[in-house]
Amino acid sequence: MRLIATLIAALVALAAPAAAQDFPNRPIRVLHGFAAGGNADIVARIMAEEMRKTLGQSLIVEPRPGAGGNIASQATARSDADGYTIVLLTTAHAISPALVKSLNFDPVTDFQFLSMVTDFPFFIVVNEASRFRTIQDLVAEAKAKPGTVTAGTAGVGTGHHMGLELMASALDVKFIHVPYRGDSGAITGVLGNSVDFIIAPGAAVLSSIEGGKLRALAVTGPQRWPATPSVPTLSESVSPGLQMMAWIGFAAPKDTPRPVVDRLNTAIRQAVDTPDVRARLASLGGYPSTSTPEEMTRRVTEQITLWKDVAAKAGMQAQ
Repeated sequence: MRLIATLIAALVALAAPAAAQDFPNRPIRVLHGFAAGGNADIVARIMAEEMRKTLGQSLIVEPRPGAGGNIASQATARSDADGYTIVLLTTAHAISPALVKSLNFDPVTDFQFLSMVTDFPFFIVVNEASRFRTIQDLVAEAKAKPGTVTAGTAGVGTGHHMGLELMASALDVKFIHVPYRGDSGAITGVLGNSVDFIIAPGAAVLSSIEGGKLRALAVTGPQRWPATPSVPTLSESVSPGLQMMAWIGFAAPKDTPRPVVDRLNTAIRQAVDTPDVRARLASLGGYPSTSTPEEMTRRVTEQITLWKDVAAKAGMQAQ
């Protein structure tokens, strides 16, 4: 029996490189855990369209919305490790371990990370008629009147919400969090003066900023956003070193053969490097940026630690 088992293992080991060399020879599924038409879905389709040119096979985008992206992550973790099912992950993947007590997968060891695709800064935004003319005005009132300044986000446990808690901790202030169902609800809230400010990605608010309905007080990235050069970063205005960046990247199931991983990594990098994709990602408020699989693994691991710490300081309990 041991001899048979050894022979089977050897045959499997020999077959894996051959299969990897032939990769891909059929369409690839691209899962993501969010609604069709949303930011993640748009990025997935932009990347799928361009990666097809390198890989020579169609990439079929399949939204699996629900549970903050965890439904798609779980489906990927349980898929065959052959490269024909990959998942587009967002910051929510690193936040989930801080808020979900019993995940049905390990957010690091059950995945073979492939590459980052883009980073997204958030914007701190108010109604154009707001009493807050600068980010310093907002922070000053929050310090002078603790627990009175209201902040809208796209929902509890989102990157927006966790970014808000990180900002509050860094500034040593307390905001009243008002969760909405998505960015559109938060924008409606701030336009109707139901909340003092919102935190949202550029894709959701840049058009309203340019149209004069909303005013950006600060951007959470490492540098000023090119389309809004007069809007300061949090780091330069109220808290040196403070940055809050959302991200999007790709992963496959663990044990995906390294040649397949390298092939997918190359396709992702080549796609992001094309002028058209870079322009489209920038139009969504993103900074296109790829990585090695190892760099993405380190970043996700560091992010999980960060968001667990933020949740603990905010008194948020995993459910």
